[in-house]
Amino acid sequence: MVLALGPCFVAFSGIAFAEPYVPFLSRILAQGSAQGLFQPAVEQRLLALVNDYRHMHGLVALAEDAGLKGAARGHAADMALHNFLGHSATTGHDFDSRMHALRPGVMVLPAMGENAATTRPALGGADAVAQQLFKAWLSSPPHLHTMLSRDYIHVATGVAVYGGKAYADQIFVGPAVQTNLPH
Repeated sequence: MVLALGPCFVAFSGIAFAEPYVPFLSRILAQGSAQGLFQPAVEQRLLALVNDYRHMHGLVALAEDAGLKGAARGHAADMALHNFLGHSATTGHDFDSRMHALRPGVMVLPAMGENAATTRPALGGADAVAQQLFKAWLSSPPHLHTMLSRDYIHVATGVAVYGGKAYADQIFVGPAVQTNLPH
């Protein structure tokens, strides 16, 4: 079942969005859970593949960011249910506006990046599907750069399978930014 968006629009920084992102994320996560879209075994395998690759290049492993796990899963489910691959949600929120919506009141976000991929079709068990998604990132210079960046210390991984296709989203996060701005 594809989620239909209503005609309500919300203005944010001069951009019109179909609806606020946080309620949309809650709804898409509930829908993904109800339909059994999320693949924890593939998520864990993707995290291991990224960390193994970083280790081969002399980089520290990324810790799992439990706080953004829902955001990664939600974007994977959005892509799966709406059959697209990209960094903007079906609400119109790009990566930056999604992250700002999830961290209200934070004026300066840490360094952040995102990798998205899909397999068509998703064949095999968790390891095979994770390998397919990981190979897509390896073959893309921007995605490879994100995986190997020293700017990041955490990652959240979400994988959703729908209609025989797997969709993955990884959100990379750097250390908290220290500022002299009032809290």
